[in-house]
Amino acid sequence: MFRNASLFAALGLLLLPDAVAQPASTHTGGVFPMHPMVEGVWVEKLVGDPEVPDAEFVIRIHHDPGYFVLPHTHPRTENITVLSGAWALGMGARLDRSKLVPMPQGALGVVAPKMAHFGYAKLETILQVHGIGPFLNLPVDPVFELSAHGILAKPSLLKPGVPTTAKPDCFKLRVGERIHGRMGAGTVAGALCSPSNLFTEYWITKVDGKRYWATLDELRPAS
Repeated sequence: MFRNASLFAALGLLLLPDAVAQPASTHTGGVFPMHPMVEGVWVEKLVGDPEVPDAEFVIRIHHDPGYFVLPHTHPRTENITVLSGAWALGMGARLDRSKLVPMPQGALGVVAPKMAHFGYAKLETILQVHGIGPFLNLPVDPVFELSAHGILAKPSLLKPGVPTTAKPDCFKLRVGERIHGRMGAGTVAGALCSPSNLFTEYWITKVDGKRYWATLDELRPAS
C-alpha cells in the first residue's frame, strides 16, 4: 500500500509497516466503518492516542502478507480483533511457528500485560487493537532493520529504527536487490531480523507496487 516507500528508502528513511501512523484521533464518538487503509498509513488511530498513559485507545493496524511480528511485550493488556485477512497469534519469547493459533476474520485475541507473544499475517490483514495506553511494543530480544541508510536498531516495533553500532550478520540481501519470490518478482524494500531467533524477513515490492514479506529460503535472485 505504501507505493512511495522507494523514495523514502533512497533517502535512507525506510518506514516499515508498523512505523507510519496518523495523528491522534479527535473523535468523540460515532460509527467507524470498515474501509481500506489510507495509502501510506499502517497504523490508523480511531479513538484516543495509544501513547497516552491511562487513556483508552482504538487503532487499526495493516500488515502486508507474509509478515511475522517478532516476539514482544506490552505494559498493558492488548485486545486484538481481526477485521480482514488471516492472522495467527502465538505466545512465548521465541518465534515458534508451531505455537501460532489461527485467528480468522472476527476472532478476538487477548494478550496479558508483559506476556511475550508474536504474530503472523498469512494474507493482507487489518487488525483492530484496543486497550489502555501506553501501547508500547517492546521486543523481547534485539531487532534490527535493514534500510538504504544501513542497519538500524528497533527499540520499539512501532517506531522507526535508530542508528546503531551493532553489525548483525543476518541480512544476506540488499535494499534494491531484484528477486523472485512466492508472490512474484520484485525488489527488496527493507528487512527485519532477530539474531536471537535466527530469523530474517524481507519486505518485497512487486512491479505493480504491491508488497509482501518473505524469508530468504522463499526468495531467489532474479534471472
